[in-house]
Amino acid sequence: MIDPNHIRAKLSLPRAGVRRRSVSFSTMPSYQFVNYLWDDAKAASLDPVARLVYRSNLLGSDQRITNTGGGNTSSKISEKDPLTGQPVEVLWVKGSGGDLRTSTRENFSSLYQQKLLDLQKLYAARADKGLKSAAEDDMVGMYTHATFNLNPRASSIDTPLHSFLPGKHVDHMHPNAIIAIAASKHCEKLTQEIFGGAMAYVPWMRPGFELGLAMQKIARENPKIRAIMMGQHGFIS
Repeated sequence: MIDPNHIRAKLSLPRAGVRRRSVSFSTMPSYQFVNYLWDDAKAASLDPVARLVYRSNLLGSDQRITNTGGGNTSSKISEKDPLTGQPVEVLWVKGSGGDLRTSTRENFSSLYQQKLLDLQKLYAARADKGLKSAAEDDMVGMYTHATFNLNPRASSIDTPLHSFLPGKHVDHMHPNAIIAIAASKHCEKLTQEIFGGAMAYVPWMRPGFELGLAMQKIARENPKIRAIMMGQHGFIS
């Protein structure tokens, strides 16, 4: 029997270690099941990509939050386009392989965010689009064409999830407490009971373009949600 109060307590941690306002360390509440490790001073000394790496290392260091080799993180960052010299939005997302706990900048792929969004038009024009379709498989190979600044790191299959959600900082994790809900028969009901309107629900779908589109639709229809429960999988916030 799942105790909603226990689950809620286990998951009462700041989203991805990133706070929307500055709060001194002394004012942060204590947590019973996780450790709050974010250091404002250290984060302030880092450039945006280094802050993403820092955040990722913290999340990966606690196996209650994600398992070894699992999960991925991203940030949408303004960069100077080497071709035009103009500012452009770039999605930095943990690439294929590697572990969040030990990841460095070299473990993250960088892609033009707008080019990733433009792939939706290409996909929509395919008559054979759909779950596990040839069209969906073909989209994976297209991510390379959106590479920013010749970054050689291969992109994750989860790239659309990070690109199509509106958040500037997105994290996909597999906490033990979340898996207890995601793997249950009544996942959708429990998600609503425990998290109310803060977390939406999407049924199991193979990671890829279709799942990214489904999450984009959920976020647009429910702009106040902070996370999405991924049935039989994990969650993203």
